[in-house]
Amino acid sequence: MASIQLTKEFLDHFGISSYTTAPSGGQKNVFIVEIDGAQYALKMIRVADERFEREVKICTEFSENPGIPKIERVESFEDETIILEQYIDGDDLTTLSSTYIGDENKVLNLILNIGRILEPIWKSRYIHRDLKPQNIRVRKDGTPVVLDFGIARALDEASITGTGSGQPHSWPFASPEQLRGEKKLISYRTDFFCLAILAFYLYTGTLPFGNSKDEIEEVFSTGKIEVLTGNKSIDRFCSAIFKTSPSERPGNIEQFLNLLEK
Repeated sequence: MASIQLTKEFLDHFGISSYTTAPSGGQKNVFIVEIDGAQYALKMIRVADERFEREVKICTEFSENPGIPKIERVESFEDETIILEQYIDGDDLTTLSSTYIGDENKVLNLILNIGRILEPIWKSRYIHRDLKPQNIRVRKDGTPVVLDFGIARALDEASITGTGSGQPHSWPFASPEQLRGEKKLISYRTDFFCLAILAFYLYTGTLPFGNSKDEIEEVFSTGKIEVLTGNKSIDRFCSAIFKTSPSERPGNIEQFLNLLEK
């Protein structure tokens, strides 16, 4: 993606004393910058579309939620939109995943804490839709932070995409309705499914339904999912969520959280 470089003019404008590049993708480049002795995540967005506006809206609306990054500043610089947000000191689950393998309590506590972070967001009818290891960062004290609401859906607002296979998702951690492009079935039960995949993956080190999109879609096409980890508590949780029809999953957020509490 073409983007402005961190020129002297850019660095001076934002008061940046040093920076490093961070993993980027989609329509944005990301840098970790230092300003007045503090670190921030700086996102450079070329196309500030409705998804960008929705992400900023969600992070601003829930700015008191310690489980999502706080946005410090949003402005335009030349042809880019710049977001300066709180830097979360820790690692994402792509780095930490091996430390969860076989640890029932650690996995269930993590998913429960993510659910509690998302609870007020779900109740306000926002759906994250992209709960994958890259989007969960864990602080040094073990508490998770949910990142990147860039493809979040607001159920009370007009959809940015139409119905069909073009629905945004990350296929290894997507629900059946996402893979089928069934926009009208998207709800917090969609995020429930993604979190159950994440729990299975963290506990076992493997994806539950296959290692390719075709394999996963074939499993979902049967209408019945039967995968087990061999751990009673993890399997109880996943079995309640791994339903191809959203209507068969827990009916409300409290039921979902109760599955994780001992």
